[in-house]
Amino acid sequence: MAKLGGQASYGKGAFVEKITAAKTLTTGDSGKVFTVDASGGAYSISLPAAADAGVGWNCRFILTTNGNIITIEPPSTEDTLIGQITSADGAASESTNGSGVDELKFLAAGAPGDFAELICDGSNYYVWGQQNDADHMTIA
Repeated sequence: MAKLGGQASYGKGAFVEKITAAKTLTTGDSGKVFTVDASGGAYSISLPAAADAGVGWNCRFILTTNGNIITIEPPSTEDTLIGQITSADGAASESTNGSGVDELKFLAAGAPGDFAELICDGSNYYVWGQQNDADHMTIA
C-alpha cells in the first residue's frame, strides 16, 4: 500500500498528494493524483498557465470528503478548460460544448469518489470526469 505523498503502486509512478486548502499547482505537479478534502472550508486550486504547463501536463483530482465548494481554475486570463463531466446516475452531463471555460467545481453535495482528469496540449486543458449523482460537479 502506498503512503500518502509517496509513490503509488499504480499509474506508472503517479504521486498521490492530499489537498485540504488553497493550492497553486506548478509544472512539476504533472502526473500527480490529488485527493481533495472539502470538509474544512471552500478553497481554490490554481492550475499553471496552459502554455507553461505544456503538452502532456496532466493530473487527476478525486474528492475524498464533501461539504464545501472546491474550485479548480486556470489563471484568471484563461478560459482553457474543455470537456465534460458525466453522471453515474444517468443524469445529463456537464459540458463545455467545445469552447473553453474557466472553472471546474466540486460542489458541496459532491460524493467521495467523484473525480476529474485533466490533460494539457499547451493551449487548453481537456477535462474528463465522473460524478456519482447530478449536481456534484460543474464545469463552466
